[in-house]
Amino acid sequence: MSRNRLIAGQAGISYGGFLVGQAVRFGFNLLVARLLGEEALGVYALAFGVMQIVETFGVGGYDAAAVRYVNLYTAEGRKASDAAGFALRSALFMSLVPAVLVMLFSGVLSRMLGGGASLDGSASLLVGGTLLQYALISYALAVPFNVATLVAGHAIQGHRDLAPKIVATQILSPCIMLLLTALLLVAEQPGPALLAPYPAASVLSCLWIWRQLRRKTGTGITEMLRAPADRRMRSFAFPLLGVSVLSMVSYWIDILLLGMLGGPFLSGLYQPAARTAGILRAVLPAFSGIAAPLVAALQAGERNTETGRLYRLVTRWMVLCVMPATVFLMLLPEPVLLLFGPGFAAGSTALALLSAAAFVQAFGGIAGTVLSMAGHGRVTFLNALLALAVQVALSVLLIPHVGITGAAGASLGSMVLLTTLRLAEVARVLDIRPFSHSLWKPFAAGAGAALTLFFSKPWLLGLAPALTVLAGIGLVMGVYLGLCVLFRLEADDRELILSIMPNRRNTPS
Repeated sequence: MSRNRLIAGQAGISYGGFLVGQAVRFGFNLLVARLLGEEALGVYALAFGVMQIVETFGVGGYDAAAVRYVNLYTAEGRKASDAAGFALRSALFMSLVPAVLVMLFSGVLSRMLGGGASLDGSASLLVGGTLLQYALISYALAVPFNVATLVAGHAIQGHRDLAPKIVATQILSPCIMLLLTALLLVAEQPGPALLAPYPAASVLSCLWIWRQLRRKTGTGITEMLRAPADRRMRSFAFPLLGVSVLSMVSYWIDILLLGMLGGPFLSGLYQPAARTAGILRAVLPAFSGIAAPLVAALQAGERNTETGRLYRLVTRWMVLCVMPATVFLMLLPEPVLLLFGPGFAAGSTALALLSAAAFVQAFGGIAGTVLSMAGHGRVTFLNALLALAVQVALSVLLIPHVGITGAAGASLGSMVLLTTLRLAEVARVLDIRPFSHSLWKPFAAGAGAALTLFFSKPWLLGLAPALTVLAGIGLVMGVYLGLCVLFRLEADDRELILSIMPNRRNTPS
C-alpha cells in the first residue's frame, strides 16, 4: 500500500472517529446546557478540564514514546511488546500520584476555580461548594483507566493501526457517557448525572482497548510487568511530558481562568463556544496520529527529504479539511450557540475567534509532530512554554474587561505565536519547506464560500436557528466543493478521496 493511501485511509478513520466523538460531546454539552443551565455546565467543564491536565501528566509522554519506540524496537530486531509494556507500566505508576493529589486537595481546587455551584435550589443533591469538589473526586477515580487507554491506543498506533484508539477514546467513551447522563437526567438525578458517567465510561473503554492491545500486539499484563526498563525511552518521554502538559493546559486555561475570575457560570457560558471550535481542532490529531509513526520511521532512516514531502502533503490535506468549517463558524457563530439556549448567544464573538485559532493550528500542519518525532522534544517544550505564558498573560489582562471574548482572543494570540515558532523551526532545524505551491486552491475555494455565505447571511438569519445552521452548512459545503473541483484536485488529493470511498480496495504501490 502506498504511503499516501495509508495516511488517507487511517486519517479518514481517525477524523471520522474524532468527528463522531466531537458530535457526541456536542450533544452532551447541549443536553446539560438545556436541562441544567450554564452553571452546571461550568462545573462539568472545570472538573473535566482539570482531569484532562491531570491525565496528561499521568501519561508522562509515554504515549508518543510508545509510538516511536515500537518502530525503533522493530528496526533493531527487538520485541515491540517490550516497548509497549514499559510505556504502559511507567504511565500507570505516574498516573496514581496526580489522581490521589486531586482527591486530597479537591476542596482547595474547588475554591480556586470559583467556588461551588448547585444545580438548582430544589433538585440539587449537592449544594453550596460541594458539587465541583465531588466532581473532582469522582473524575479523579477515572485517571488511571484513561491513562492506560491512551498509552495502549498509542502502542497499537505504533503498528499503523489507529482504529482501536479512536474507537475507545472517541466513540465508546463519549457515547457511554452521553447515554448514562441522559438516563440519570430522565430519572431526575442531576447530581449523579454529572458525577457518575465519566468514571464509568473510562473503566469500560479501558477494558475494551486492553483486550485489543493483547490481541493485536501480544502485550498483556505479564509483558507489561516484565518489560525491561529503557533509559532512552524515559529520556525521550520526559521532555514530551512537558510539551503535552503545557499543550493541554493551554487548551483548558481559558476555561480554568474564567472559573477563577468569574466562577462556574462564566466557564459554562464559554464552554459551548470552546467545544464547538474543538471540532475544527480534531483535524490535527486525526492526521498527526498516523503521520507520527511514519515520520519516526523516516527519521530513524535519516530520510529527511521524504519527511518534508510527507509534511507538505499532510498540511495541504489539513487545510483542505478544516477550511469550510472555519468559514461557517466565523461567519455564522450565533445560530450555532442559540441551539444551546438564548443565553449562550453572548459567546458568538468568542466562537469566531476560537475558530480562527483552530484554523491557524491546522495551517501549521504537523510541525510539532515532526519536531518531536525527529528528536527535538526540548524545542517543542520551550515553544509550548512560551505560548502558554503569553496566553495566561493575555487572559489575565483581557478577561476582566471583555469576559469570554478576552479568553478567546488570548487563545488566538498564543496559537499564532506557537504556529509561527514551529514553522520557523521546521524550516531552520530540519531544513524542510512547510508549504506546497498548490495550497492556494483550498484558500481560493474558502474565499469563494465565505463571500457566498456573507451575502446570504440576511436571508439565513431570518430562519429558525436550526434551519440556519443546516442551510448555512449546505451552502458552504456546496460552494467549497464545487470550487475545489473547478480548480482541479492534485493527484494526491484525488487519492485521498478515492482511498476513503467505500467498496474500494487499496492496491499495492
